[in-house]
Amino acid sequence: MLDKVLEAEILEILTNQSSVLGVELAEALGNRYFEIWRTCHNSGKIYSTPFGHYYLRIDKKIEGLARLSPSILRDFLTYTRISTLANFEQAVGDAEISRQEHVRISDEKRDIAKQIIDEILSPEILERTGVLIAGDVCRNMAHLVPRPERTTGKLVRGSDIDLIFVIEQDDGLKAEIEGKISEAKAIYLQHPALREELDFVVNTLDHYREVSNFKGAHNMISCKAALEGQYLAGSKSMVQQSTDILLRAQIPRKVIKLTEKAFSDRLHAMERLRKDPDVIGLPRERRLFYYSDEIWEFMLSE
Repeated sequence: MLDKVLEAEILEILTNQSSVLGVELAEALGNRYFEIWRTCHNSGKIYSTPFGHYYLRIDKKIEGLARLSPSILRDFLTYTRISTLANFEQAVGDAEISRQEHVRISDEKRDIAKQIIDEILSPEILERTGVLIAGDVCRNMAHLVPRPERTTGKLVRGSDIDLIFVIEQDDGLKAEIEGKISEAKAIYLQHPALREELDFVVNTLDHYREVSNFKGAHNMISCKAALEGQYLAGSKSMVQQSTDILLRAQIPRKVIKLTEKAFSDRLHAMERLRKDPDVIGLPRERRLFYYSDEIWEFMLSE
């Protein structure tokens, strides 16, 4: 169950350091991601101190549609400090420093998002539009780990900037916002000094009335993102109206129920992966460990 040789290599790295990030450990040991993760979780001499937050992802490729984000591996690499048991207290302090760095990065990306909104959308548009920021940024978990953008393959600066625009009705405003934000998206993706991935959606209040049945992955994703998004700019009234629709449909209760299931599935998968290395070959456990969008990052095939 325990790779003693790899355990010794990890302990040697930790000898003169209070703690290291999971990604630093992986880089030092040849990016043997799964083997390193298993050894850290099977060793009685190695301690993991996570400092991120976990949240629900709706995933149509998972039975039951619910999984946790970040993935098991992303959590280990980006949001976990590794130490010996003797250095546990120092590792906790290091984890807090790392957490604050993610807060700083999130603030930076939030400022970029505000700058885009201020530069691209007129006050007249913003009077009719509520803007939410979602994803890692609204949870203060944004990171700068380079990764390929989905459609172009260009490397971007870590977490994307997810924006949700809420409007009352589609009277031409939706197309206007989409056009302006698409221009900004292209600029920020292609400019070598920026390299930010900007994702966005423009939804009407009728859209939220339709998707609040919470049936099917698309509807569930739309509801959850709007519910969890953080107000960024524009009309607070539009945001409040969309939130009220979701509250009346009891979306928070449904999200909590799915989150509980995702936590349970995550814990069971981690235990199975820890005990049996062959489990990583099973589709469900493999997806929970890597998550398909990250496969390219880790240079693995699905």
